[in-house]
Amino acid sequence: MAEPGQYARAAEIGDGLESLQKAVGGLIDCAYPWREKVCIVCNDEGLINGMPMNRAVERYGALAGPFFICGISGENFCSLTDAQVQKYRKMFLRPQIFLHTERGVGYLEYDNVTLPGAPQEAIDRFKKRNGLPEFCCCLLPSTEMPVLVRYGERSYVPLEVREPGERAEEIAGRLNGQLGVTKQQQAAMSAIISHTLSGCPSVTDSAV
Repeated sequence: MAEPGQYARAAEIGDGLESLQKAVGGLIDCAYPWREKVCIVCNDEGLINGMPMNRAVERYGALAGPFFICGISGENFCSLTDAQVQKYRKMFLRPQIFLHTERGVGYLEYDNVTLPGAPQEAIDRFKKRNGLPEFCCCLLPSTEMPVLVRYGERSYVPLEVREPGERAEEIAGRLNGQLGVTKQQQAAMSAIISHTLSGCPSVTDSAV
């Protein structure tokens, strides 16, 4: 099961239509991005209904709303094997955030150690950063432009304003909320990088 803003997890879902629809929050649709006899069961109207963006899937692009992966047996759904559970959970383990940049829409996989299922290696890296996030949205000191920065790097990704009337600090707050970055962490990251970001060229490929 892959849900927006959450780590992927193993889940048991009933095979009745009501159980399937409840799992994805509405009408179901199926995607078949792989040759293996498995499929993605997702919400048929996720994008239309404005559900949160979830994960980018090869050949299908971004899917909105929760989805799950199950096996196929004839014309019916079936359980995944233990090996398949591990394979697809690893494939979609980390949550993704979708960003509008000057080069178009990109997505970013990130860790949030406060979420259930956070891997131990992510927790260890978080501790080595002294409790600071790997990614953070800050305001460029010279222009107040919202930018995405990565801990330990000098480059940044300029972000576009997409909502009419939305202010730069609102964009930063919204994205940091998705990333699990607190205001205190944002302030600490801004203080650390402010002297390196000012006048530094943007490099949109380094973080996204």
